[in-house]
Amino acid sequence: MGKFPPDTDNIDILAKFFDKVDITELEGLEEVPDKPERDLVHLSLRLPREDVEAFKQVAKKAGVGHTTLIRMVLRNYLDSFQKGKARP
Repeated sequence: MGKFPPDTDNIDILAKFFDKVDITELEGLEEVPDKPERDLVHLSLRLPREDVEAFKQVAKKAGVGHTTLIRMVLRNYLDSFQKGKARP
């Protein structure tokens, strides 16, 4: 998976991201003037505390929120499942 700037307006988070990333690795990304609308549905999900803490730690390192990371993990799994590369 490629590197992408975090989806945030927080200048400190963006500054940290760009301090660590070689911008040549970001070639090919197009500038989007406004955030696209997403059809998101609210979902209540219970997870073990240690899993949530692990998601928070990984998300912090990746420069995204933990709920964003959880969505990313689920999307990657679903994509793999649909391609026959993952099992339920």
